[in-house]
Amino acid sequence: MKSQVDNATGCRLALWLGAWVAGDISIADAANACESITHSLDITWREQRMPWLNLLAEVQVGQTSVIALFPSPGNPDGVAIDALPEFDSSIGLVALSSQILIGKSIDDTWIAKKSAVTKPSIDFAFARMQLLEALTTAQCALANLDLSGSRVTADATLDTLDFGPVPPTTPKRVFDALEQGYRIATLARIAKDDAIAIASRSQNAMKAAILIDLERCARELLQAAVSSNYFAN
Repeated sequence: MKSQVDNATGCRLALWLGAWVAGDISIADAANACESITHSLDITWREQRMPWLNLLAEVQVGQTSVIALFPSPGNPDGVAIDALPEFDSSIGLVALSSQILIGKSIDDTWIAKKSAVTKPSIDFAFARMQLLEALTTAQCALANLDLSGSRVTADATLDTLDFGPVPPTTPKRVFDALEQGYRIATLARIAKDDAIAIASRSQNAMKAAILIDLERCARELLQAAVSSNYFAN
């Protein structure tokens, strides 16, 4: 499946940019990946539109880390509050060396801007353990709820679900984590948004709370997997 603009777009960008920062792929490969993932040939940087290759060439000196970010209401995820209104945070953002934010603007164009990021590193092993615990909790708690409506939508989605192309040097442990985190985050979102089969408000609220936590844990595993500090090891 081709890379698509969805809620894991920031993670896709972080993965390829992390491989570039680590020296595993060329700057041209990274720029081409950015174009494909964002479906945009250029990006705004310092109030000028330029090709992705030009942006990476200009900012490459001193770049040592890449972090995927998922700001949400009540959780800026390390992003400065004054920077958030400029971005469509639903698809994720990328921070280069905690100094440059890359994301899709509210005007539907891609932008990069200077902004301090304070997101701490997410431990990969802890993120996997946290997701497994959340998955176990969800399976037990949701077993007594009618999720048949969500299941129909989920089954159809699973037939084509794929994180998308990854850099050729991506370790298997990272690839497996991406597949797991992406599938669980997507399915949790489908089940959360599809309340057709829920008979009562209390059941719906219970389901939503469980699935929101499950989706959060899945996203944190994605964040840990695509961070360049982990990816480069």
